[in-house]
Amino acid sequence: MENYFFEAFEVMDRLAPGSEASTLKAISMYKGPKEATDILDIGCGNGIHTMLLAKEFPKAKIIAIDNHQKFIENLNDTMEKNGLSQRVTGKCLSMFDMDFDEKSFDLIWSEGAIYIAGFERGLKEWKRLLKENGYLICSEVSWLVDNPSEEIAAFWDEEYPQIDKVENKIKHIEAAGYTYQGHFVTPSTDWTDNYYNPLQANLDKMLQKYPDNDMAKQVIAMLQHEIDLYRKYGDEYSYVFYIMSK
Repeated sequence: MENYFFEAFEVMDRLAPGSEASTLKAISMYKGPKEATDILDIGCGNGIHTMLLAKEFPKAKIIAIDNHQKFIENLNDTMEKNGLSQRVTGKCLSMFDMDFDEKSFDLIWSEGAIYIAGFERGLKEWKRLLKENGYLICSEVSWLVDNPSEEIAAFWDEEYPQIDKVENKIKHIEAAGYTYQGHFVTPSTDWTDNYYNPLQANLDKMLQKYPDNDMAKQVIAMLQHEIDLYRKYGDEYSYVFYIMSK
């Protein structure tokens, strides 16, 4: 089944909602040193936001990790073609297996991926990797309303029980010992134009490719359900970028 999930996403630039504008806005809220910065990008995917980090931090050394080898191969190929392979290194590595030294990074970046560890666990376990006054910037799915609709609440309770209101996410940040620096809600186009629309096109192709494959059709149905729910309830939740310092 995993292979069909990867097939649905493999040709996509983005593996989660996002945009260049949102990434750049989050980068602009980083107030640490921009000279010779050490950056860790956790859950880099194909590296679309890793490339922006490399451009915005022109002297930085960047390590980008993801646990899917094909994504890392794509990232490293892109960096080599753009003359960035001396500064940007992609590694096929799980966020649960990171063995970097303590206080190694000025900035930890995680766009649409901290949910894999769980927000609170990620905040706690990644903190040791930051230098003093280092920054953690991540995007995390969050409720935008106090009382979400029953159908979408049930979906997220099953998929990611740690989804919570922005104010509670900020409390988790402070409880983990960070200084909260700010946040912003990503726009709906980060979900539709840059993520769900291309994903929908891929699912339509897979339906034609696998008309009699029950496992493929199960994966397609799961992803289609997620898209359909966003179309109904997308004003009730979104990814939110959270900016914090150690």
